[in-house]
Amino acid sequence: MKLALPAALLAFALGTVAGVLFERRRHVEAPASAPASVEEKASAPAAEADGRVAEAEKKAAEAQAELAKAKERIAKLEAKPAGKKEKGEKPVLSPEEAKAKAEELRAKIPDLVAKKDGKALVKLMHELAELGEAGYLAAIEISGILSEDVEGGKNVLGLSRNEFYMAFSGPMLPVMVWGLQKGEEIPAGFRAGAAYALPWHPELEPGKLFLETLKTEKNADVARALADNLEGIAKEGMEGDLAALVPGYADNARILSSLMDSLVKIGSDEALASLDGFSRSANDAVRAEAEIALIAVKPPAEGILITLTVPNSQAENVGIKRGDIITGYNGQPVTDFDALREQMKSVPAGQVVTITVNRKGEIIPLQIKGGAKIGIDGKDVKPK
Repeated sequence: MKLALPAALLAFALGTVAGVLFERRRHVEAPASAPASVEEKASAPAAEADGRVAEAEKKAAEAQAELAKAKERIAKLEAKPAGKKEKGEKPVLSPEEAKAKAEELRAKIPDLVAKKDGKALVKLMHELAELGEAGYLAAIEISGILSEDVEGGKNVLGLSRNEFYMAFSGPMLPVMVWGLQKGEEIPAGFRAGAAYALPWHPELEPGKLFLETLKTEKNADVARALADNLEGIAKEGMEGDLAALVPGYADNARILSSLMDSLVKIGSDEALASLDGFSRSANDAVRAEAEIALIAVKPPAEGILITLTVPNSQAENVGIKRGDIITGYNGQPVTDFDALREQMKSVPAGQVVTITVNRKGEIIPLQIKGGAKIGIDGKDVKPK
């Protein structure tokens, strides 16, 4: 990269010299080709050619000068000591220098916390991240301070939520990847945060990293964060790894559901074959999740596919089950959650209304009260 500009200049200069020499040769040879019987007519063109030759020689001299400058520039770059950078570039530090610099920067953390200067802490975090692995742990330390302040509700460092979230980009991206790779050596809060932040940067392709981490992750919060965010980045080629994870998370309904959702999102023949196989599993939890996933793939009706009912809620009390599809409310069709919310607003509190569910093709009317939460979670579905 250092020699790109001089090399381009060198090529330009050489091209110019070649072009000028060609021009000189063309004009020198031209008069010789003129017939001897038209010497008086050839004298004017010959004079014009002489002028062009002189101009060509001038350009050749200028090109030679530029060529000499380019060679001089290249020589200086090649002779520059290792580690020395152009103006505006940061010097490359040796591992020992990077470690010393990290310790120097880390020592500034307490003072900035005392000053309640969140923006300066973000800048310091980025400076540490740019040092490479020598500065990663100190950068993670600052991220914990910022997280406790913003997400913990203290709000004394002067950072908005948007500023806080934006801080985890740029130089912090390799830190988050490194943190997930390191596993339990890194605070769980940082790793869980990385699971939510990295999918916003698809150029990193974090899907495979998430799958590898889930194979050995022992912290439930981190595993849940990884699984929850897999659906958005899952793609063909991950089916085998996703299916292999299912048995290990059979006792964790949340993660199991997320893994199935990722297979649904991929939707390839291999993904659907895995779901079909899981729907015949001897494990009740795996079988139930696979059955719901297959309903999402080929729903019998448009509406809201129920994936969860809240304990002691109206949904549970009237018998709404996971896998049901809510298709109607108070005589109006339900196409998605937004439609249901609007329809619920139009019913007076306490008024009995009919809610219609499709259960494996069977239409079932149930009675609930308006003005109160139903107690469901799910996803919008529509037959393809």
